[in-house]
Amino acid sequence: MTRNDTFSRILVQPGNYSMVLAVAWTMVIVISMLVAIASQKREMTSIAKNVARAYIDKDLLFRNWVALHGGIYVPINDMTSPNPNIPRSIVPERDLTTPGGQNLTFVNPSYLTRQLYDLALRKKHISGRITSLKPLNPHNQPDAWETAALEAFERGEQEYASVDKEGGQHSLRLMRPLLTTENCLPCHRQQGYKVGDIRGGISVKLPMELFESSLHKQAAMVWLGHGIMWALGLTGIYAGYRGLKRRTDERDRAEEELQRVNALLESQATTDFLTGITNRRKFIELLEMEIREAKRYSMPLALVFFDIDHFKKVNDTFGHETGDRVLSELAVVVNAAIRETDIFARFGGEEFIILVHNNDVKTGRSLAEKIRLAIEQHDFPIVHSVTCSFGVAQFYPDDTAQTFMIRSDEAMYAAKQKGRNRVETRCDCQT
Repeated sequence: MTRNDTFSRILVQPGNYSMVLAVAWTMVIVISMLVAIASQKREMTSIAKNVARAYIDKDLLFRNWVALHGGIYVPINDMTSPNPNIPRSIVPERDLTTPGGQNLTFVNPSYLTRQLYDLALRKKHISGRITSLKPLNPHNQPDAWETAALEAFERGEQEYASVDKEGGQHSLRLMRPLLTTENCLPCHRQQGYKVGDIRGGISVKLPMELFESSLHKQAAMVWLGHGIMWALGLTGIYAGYRGLKRRTDERDRAEEELQRVNALLESQATTDFLTGITNRRKFIELLEMEIREAKRYSMPLALVFFDIDHFKKVNDTFGHETGDRVLSELAVVVNAAIRETDIFARFGGEEFIILVHNNDVKTGRSLAEKIRLAIEQHDFPIVHSVTCSFGVAQFYPDDTAQTFMIRSDEAMYAAKQKGRNRVETRCDCQT
């Protein structure tokens, strides 16, 4: 199984698959929530700009009304004192006294606007300014932001706005240009302005905290709505996980049962049901594989063929059940004597065969003698004593499985003819 196959199998496990879905769903919810909150912030900024524009429109309306009347006179008091930036050379009647004795002073549009902004700042924390790159009033000197706005107006822009942080508080600042009109020339002609020139800008600054309470409420609704969707999604994923796990468990049980049945069938097809060792069909298959390997790598092989002496007498005297017990017991004795690399099989009836891996006939004969002695000395159930006759054959390069087994079988019959309970060999070598 490749690494990709292993990863895929791990990923499709119900728990892992559902965890990936849960993480993905959580990421979707988080991204959606962040996008919604960012959209609300943009909407709040847009609303704040509209409010700022409305303030400026209202202030310009007041300015235009005052300008249309050439200015107004108001009583002199603590809030309104004579404007020192309007010399009497420009407005000879800057200060007047009514027949009733009330002192009045002339208020031009700029002076009116500044007083409106001072009043708004005290009432609502909203401030505004009129400024210019060439102000008459030194208090109207622009700061860095206002300078950038006025320079943008010189380039043709009609509005300049941004949200800035100052003193730990976010505020929206918005400015529009002020154009020179005929009513402005009495005070500003000396500065070189002509009708239509941009002589400055009018701005307003709104604290964003005025809108944050609404934003917090909307954000809370976004959190609540997305939280509900997230919980419903996880509930659906969990329900899917339960169903998928149930089906996966059923599939795994079916696969395990199939593997068990296949293993059982494989065992029945390759294992002798009585002794539990390899059966004849499987042995011949393994023998052919060993022969191909021996021919390729010039490896020695030896084949031991043996059967139980006078086994028919055992069955006739003690019964077939005792005969079966002798066969099973003999398989145990032989298995204890051979190596793990050797192949031991029941060839048929009371006949057995052993392929001695990577060893010659001399080693095969020694192993056969060892097994013969172990069987002779073993106390078998009921019958007590059992002997076997052994034939050992050497593998030759031109051998097939059939010729190899025939020679070992011939050696075994030679052992029987010479009195049984002995080992005979078939090879071109000294025994």
